[in-house]
Amino acid sequence: MNGNIATATIESELNIFEVINYLKSKNIKFELCNEQEAEYFLKTSKDYDTVVSYRHNFVLYPNGEFKGKFMDVDFAYLKDLSLVDSLVRELLQKMTNEIEENLKLRIKNLVSKIPGEDGLNIVNLFLDQDYYDSRFPKRIHNSIMSKKNDVYYEDIFLKYNLDSGRKITNFPLGKFLKILSFGELINFFDFLTTYYHLEDHKYIPILMDVHKLRNALAHSVCILSILHKKDVKRTPNFLINTFLIECGVSKETRQHKLANSAIRQITSTLYLFNILVKNKGVKRCVNNRINYLFYKRIPLHKEYYVNNLLLKSIYEYFDHIISNYYSNDEEDLFN
Repeated sequence: MNGNIATATIESELNIFEVINYLKSKNIKFELCNEQEAEYFLKTSKDYDTVVSYRHNFVLYPNGEFKGKFMDVDFAYLKDLSLVDSLVRELLQKMTNEIEENLKLRIKNLVSKIPGEDGLNIVNLFLDQDYYDSRFPKRIHNSIMSKKNDVYYEDIFLKYNLDSGRKITNFPLGKFLKILSFGELINFFDFLTTYYHLEDHKYIPILMDVHKLRNALAHSVCILSILHKKDVKRTPNFLINTFLIECGVSKETRQHKLANSAIRQITSTLYLFNILVKNKGVKRCVNNRINYLFYKRIPLHKEYYVNNLLLKSIYEYFDHIISNYYSNDEEDLFN
């Protein structure tokens, strides 16, 4: 297909009527989904600007009478991508939550295998470094104390009598892990694996990608609206590269797809979930939902995307991963 991925902008201040007129002026049709249906869908969406943002996945005429306007796009395509995106975000939220919780378990298991390490020692070392940090002193201390009035951590503050004016010491590992944010947890994991020269240190760059995705999900970023971007310059992580080779993804495809931050972060999540999560029930639940989403819901309107080389190539990329590492299982224990 010839043409350029859409880069047209739209003013966030436009009302729904103006948005529809703008889309029509850009050659987006209202045939499969008429204007009245589109208006209702936009009105009932949390943020109608995000719905139209999916237009970036389609190409513009490069020249001629329709130069700068969209090729073969109906509003129904944008609506479908919006609905799929919400399901993708819901699934990824669950997977990143499971990665966080299972990282805590992995830390506990690693600490239990280190001779002479009782958990208190490594936490004290980490908090000592934080307290006297030359650039950002007491960052973790302040974060912990900011939770003092949070009902979810009330038992911790009552039992250990934490004081914002003193350095925190002898904080039990389990309680400490519970009170950390995901980003702080990764920093502690980095400290632990560096201090004891543990092999698990290799997962730090991948965890950072998962953390970025988790932050985006928390802010309801539309994952499927930024698939056209090439916003990552760094070389792909060795573990991720090896993982994709095992999935049968070619070198050219790896380089091309991992240049997009959303695709790279989702790939990291798919990889790390199977490394960290051991509970068979949780894995079965996620496997089933991935297979339903990827092989049933996403292709539901595949006729919309017959000529969309971008979305088709991304689907084929993830098909390599899912077919190799996420087998289907009809029984969903969480359903």
